[in-house]
Order: sequence, then C-alpha cells, then structure tokens
Amino acid sequence: MLGRAIKMAFWVIYDHIGKLMLANLLWSMIVMVPLSLGGAVFWGRDPGLWALVGAPALLIALGVALPVATAGLAHMIKELIDTRDGAVRTMLAGMRQYGLRAMAIGLIYVAGVTALATSVWFYARAFEGAWAWMGYVLSGLALWCLLFAALMALMVFPTLVQKKGSVGETIRLTALIVAGNPLLILGVGVQVACLAILSVIAAPMLFLFLGAWSMVLASTAFELLARKYASAAMSANASLGAERTAKPFPDDAEDDYLNRGIRDFLFPWKG
Repeated sequence: MLGRAIKMAFWVIYDHIGKLMLANLLWSMIVMVPLSLGGAVFWGRDPGLWALVGAPALLIALGVALPVATAGLAHMIKELIDTRDGAVRTMLAGMRQYGLRAMAIGLIYVAGVTALATSVWFYARAFEGAWAWMGYVLSGLALWCLLFAALMALMVFPTLVQKKGSVGETIRLTALIVAGNPLLILGVGVQVACLAILSVIAAPMLFLFLGAWSMVLASTAFELLARKYASAAMSANASLGAERTAKPFPDDAEDDYLNRGIRDFLFPWKG
C-alpha cells in the first residue's frame, strides 16, 4: 500500500504543484515567525528573556501555529484528492473550521512529547546498582511511546479533516490507525524524514515543499486506508445480507491518480 500511496501523492503534487507551493509558503510563514523568535531568544542565553518571550513563542509555534496551519493544509489536500481541484483559500477555510481542535491537539502533543522526552532522560538515570535495568526498561518504553506519538502526528490531521471528530475521537482513531498499520505509517514517516533532511540541507525546500508535500503523503495514505476499511465494511454488510449502499470511495481502477504512468508524465497533453 505504501507504493500506491506514494504514487497517488506524486500525481497529486504533479497536478497541483503551484497551489501546493503557495500553500506551503503560507504554512512556512505562519510557523516560522514564532519559531524564529523563540529560537533567537534561546540562542541568546538570557534566562529572563527566555522565560518571558522565548518559551511562549516556541509554545505558540509548536502548539498553535504548526497544528492549525497543518490542519488547513490537510483540508486543502483532501479537496485536491476528492475533486481534483482546489485553491489556497481552502487552506484558510480549513484553518478556520478546524483551528480550535487542531490547537487543542497541538497543545496535548507538546505536553505529551515533553513528558515522554523527559522520561527517556530521567529513567535512564533514576535507577542505580541492581535496579539500573529497570531504568533502562522504562526509558526504552518511553522512547517507543515517543516514536508512536511521532507516527501519530503524521496522521492526526488527515484523520481530523476526514472524520471531523472531537479532539478525543481524533486522537483515539489516529492511535488505532497507527497501531493497525505500523509498516505503512512508518514508511510514510521515512519519506517525510527524508524531506525534512533535504529541507535542512536546502533551505528553499522548507518554504516551498516540506509541509505541503509531507501532508500529501500522509493524506494519500489515509485515503487508501479509508478505502480499505470501507471496502471491508461493505463486504461484511453484504455477507450479513444488509441493503447495498453506494460506495463512499471510487475503486482504484477508476482513480486517475492511481492509473497513470511514465507516458502521462512525459506527454501530459495526450492524457
């Protein structure tokens, strides 16, 4: 399924690269303003200024700006997948529609990741002597939970905009998705990590590609998972004799994003 998700993501980006670059530029501006302020104060090494300005700026960047802007991206990309068309204004509409829930999710994540990261460090040093192994076990468990939370972070905003659930419902469903499809989500995570590394090496990628392209990968993975679960549910209902209903998603054979090849890339005007 990872290969199909990457293929779909490639054609979504290919068809809408201009819109996605503009959306990513907006996403970068929203996130980088408070993040840059917090980072500058941190490197200034002034404890008072850090407490008054730096820490709140980083909290706003990671707990408010990043999740709200990313939810807007996910909403826009959902429209691109569903309708084969869309506009950057859809991102702004998504930020308004999901902003409060995205902010709550972001603040929960900041608190949870901070606690887990602290636990990794604390438990590795909290036990000594014959009980040292217990500290390493607890530290390792916290590290695995941190990895699981990172994989959830990839899928939580596609889950939010697709299901439109509450904060608790969104986090719970995202955890079930990651637990049920760890290899797929890990594969998406590796792709996003590669994009992030390239963005560190080549700064323009951060402003033009990173956020939007990462969210396209996560959204296409969610789309294919949603189709899989919907197909399984329809098969189960059919086996129970339930009334046949219309398919909520197109078949893969009918999906333009999944049925293009090198010819369409080289000669798009012949499509």
